[in-house]
Amino acid sequence: MSDDGDSDICDGCIEAICCAFFVDSLGGKTLFRIVCAIVIFAVLATGFTLLVIAFVTRPVGVTVEDAALARLALANKNATATALAYDFSLAVAVRNHNWIMRAQHTAPLHAELLFAGAHFARVGLAGAGGLVQPGNKEVYHATAASDNAGVALGNAGVAEFVRESTAGVFHLELRVLGEVRYPPRHHLHRLHAICPLELALSTATSPATFRKVKCAAFS
Repeated sequence: MSDDGDSDICDGCIEAICCAFFVDSLGGKTLFRIVCAIVIFAVLATGFTLLVIAFVTRPVGVTVEDAALARLALANKNATATALAYDFSLAVAVRNHNWIMRAQHTAPLHAELLFAGAHFARVGLAGAGGLVQPGNKEVYHATAASDNAGVALGNAGVAEFVRESTAGVFHLELRVLGEVRYPPRHHLHRLHAICPLELALSTATSPATFRKVKCAAFS
C-alpha cells in the first residue's frame, strides 16, 4: 500500500473522530433541539411564502378559445366603403389565477371587433355579477351578425380590406372589456384585453382551423 493511501485513511479517521467528538460534546438533546429548530423554521418560512402568494391579487387571464368568421364583406362595393357585412362567433375564456379569491364581474363583459383599427362590431359575453372560481376558467360564447355595420375605414382601410379579402385571411383585433373585483377585497380592477386574430372565412362544409390565442390583458 502506498504512502498516499495511508495518508487518506488517516485523514478519514481524523474527520470521523472530530465529528464524533463534536456530536458528543453537543449532547443528544442539544442536537435534537437544533434539528427541530431548523425544521420548524423551514416550515414557517414555507407557510408564510404560500400565504403571501395566496393573498396577493393576481389579475385574470383572457384567451380566445375559438373564433369563426362566416362572413366579412363590404356592404356596398360601389362606395368608398363605410359599412361592412359580417357574421362571426366567439368563445372567450376568462381564467382566475388566484388560489383563494374568486373573481367577480362587477360590470358587463363584452367584446369589440376591429379591422385596421376601426371598430365595427360589439357583442356581450357576460353580465355583471358572474363569478370565476379560484384556479378555474369560465368560457363565454357569443355570436353577432349584421348586413350593414358602419365603420370608418377610410381609403387606406378599404384598400387593406380588399387585399386581405383577396388573400382569404383577415387580420382582426378583438378587445375584451369589463371590470372585476376579488372578494373579500372591494377594489375594482378594469379588465382590458387585446387579442390579435387571423381568420379565414369558415363554412359548414369547409370549416377553418383555429388555434387558441392568448390575449394581452391589462387591469
